[in-house]
Order: sequence, then structure tokens, then C-alpha cells
Amino acid sequence: MQPNREWIAKRARIAQLMTDQGLTGLLLTRSANISWLSCGGQAYVGLNSESAVANILCTPERDYLVASGIEMPRMLAEEMTALPLTPHEFPWFEPQQRDAWIDQLCGAGSWASDMPGARSQAAALTGLRVTLEPEEISRYRALGAATGRAIEAVTRAVRPGMREFEVAGLLSAHIYAMGAAPVVTLVAADERLRQFRHPIPTENRVSKIAMVVVCARKHGLIVSATRLVSFGAPDAITAQRAADCAAVDAAAWHASVPGQTLASAFQAIISAYHERGHLNEWHKHHQGGVTGYENREIQARPDSTHIMGVNQAFAWNPSITGTKSEDTMIVTANGPESVSTTGDWPMQQITIGGHMYERPEILQS
Repeated sequence: MQPNREWIAKRARIAQLMTDQGLTGLLLTRSANISWLSCGGQAYVGLNSESAVANILCTPERDYLVASGIEMPRMLAEEMTALPLTPHEFPWFEPQQRDAWIDQLCGAGSWASDMPGARSQAAALTGLRVTLEPEEISRYRALGAATGRAIEAVTRAVRPGMREFEVAGLLSAHIYAMGAAPVVTLVAADERLRQFRHPIPTENRVSKIAMVVVCARKHGLIVSATRLVSFGAPDAITAQRAADCAAVDAAAWHASVPGQTLASAFQAIISAYHERGHLNEWHKHHQGGVTGYENREIQARPDSTHIMGVNQAFAWNPSITGTKSEDTMIVTANGPESVSTTGDWPMQQITIGGHMYERPEILQS
């Protein structure tokens, strides 16, 4: 079997990590890492599970697909079909066989994994994942375009009197119909929008304004987006907050510069809040950061040392009480490229340093 270019590039990163750490084996057990290395394979059952139902063991001589008898047939038939992986199956009722076999193959104490523990390589693997290969960028663009169309269609379909659960169900249907999975679905109407930053849907009914949020996952990659709709013109306070929030988002995009630290982008975001008179709004919710195979691979904080680079994806999500601005973009050599905007939504244009950024406005219905 001839491995594809994407696999070869990623496997080379793994090989270098193993050499640097003196490892005889590296076991990948997390869904994000399995999807990344397998070039989009999906080894999950529950959407909320971080642990994969099949593992990949990398050794200097050979790479193995490790799974129970429950999962191995689907992995081989649907998810790992074109990869140079040797299957190793164990009974589902004897999971301890996995580690015993790896100890025998690699030497006890000589291999590591992405699980918590003394030799965990979780942080290092996150660092390997965040710079996207060309094939991943193509998948991201396709997923982003589909997600943008889905969330905008659903937000346009919201009507006064609808329950938040109904809106979430409609959104989930759109996401599944495009072949993805909604790993996060948030809906808030009216007072709940002003009260909560993470509003899971409830029986609350829409009256004057609603926010719709989704994180859609396909081939392991995740696209995040938020849209708001107002029935009639939003009140003056909400309208001003939405404009200010869009401007903060634009500042985040402008600060997503290759070679700079994630902390520098975070400071630009805080400065933008302050310039618009919202001194403490950033205390009430995180601001986003690097995205990819996790909702946020690396969250932006004042002490973030991550160096931003070309072909890394970002999802910034500044919020000011009652409003939020969020899309997913990829930093390219020519600047940020949005993957989740459609060109069919009212946008606010913000110019910073001679560069113009378009961020979503509240739709008036």
C-alpha cells in the first residue's frame, strides 16, 4: 500500500517527536489525534467523548491500528482504508490486553501516549497538529462553507415563538445533512442572551432577538460560527454593543500575524475592548484562539507562548453582553481567510492599519 502525501508528512512529525523523546512507541488514543494522523478518520461513537474507540500505535518499524473486535471492522472498512496500518485486535472484555501487548512489543516504560501521565505527549501532539497540510485546508474550506450556509439558513428561519430547542434541532438537522456532526449547539433568546455566555438551548421562546452558535465537525476538523437575528431593529444599546464586538473581532483578525505570539493577539483584543469602553467584558468569557481538531486547540491567554503561523486556523469569539462575533479563519501568507462566511449575510466593514475586515452584523428580520 502506497501511503498518501498527507500521511507521510504527518508521520514524519511523529517520527521526529519519538526520536527527540527517545520513545520506542507512541500510542494515540484521543479522537483529535486519531483524526489528525489518519487524515480525517473518525474514531468516535459519543460526540462528547475525547477518547477514541480505536488507537494508533506508531513504532520505528511499523504502525498499528489497535481496536477491540467491536470497532475494528468499521475502522478497516470505512475510516482507515488507505493507511499503512497493521491491525491488532483485542477482545472488548479484556482491554488490559492492549497495554500488555504494547509492553511486550515496545518494552515496558519505553513507550508513551497522549493520555495523562508521566510520559504524556499530549501537549507536543497539539503542537504537531496546528499547522495544517494542504489537504486539511481543502477539507476546512469545504466544511466552513457548508457550516456558514447551514447556520445562516437556520438563523434566517428563526421566528418569534419558537423554542430554543426547536432552533437547535433545526440547526443539528442541517449540520448532519451536510455530513458533519454538531459537537456544540448553543441557542439563546432575549434575556438568556444577556445573561449567559454558554447558553445551551432550553424551553425558552424567542421574542425579539436570538443567537445561534455551532461547532461543526467533519473529518475531525471543527468549524465554529455565531449568528444573531433581531425581529425589528435591535435596541440602541444592543446595536452599539454588536458594532463594538465586531470591531474587537476585527482587531483579533488583524493581530493574527505569523511569527507573533498568541499572547500578543490577546493583548490586541483587550486593547480593542478598552478603546470601546468595555473594560471588563473580556473577563466574562474566553476570547478563542487556535482551532482545528479541538474546539480550541490553544486558548489565547495573557501568557500564551504559542507562535502563530501560516496555515494555522483560528476561531476568535469576543463577546459583549447580549452580543458575540465568531467565525473560523485560516492565516495565510496573504492574511486571514475566512472559511465560514458566505457573502450572503449583512456585514460590518472595519478598517485597521489599512486592512479591511468584514464581520457579521445582527440580521434584522
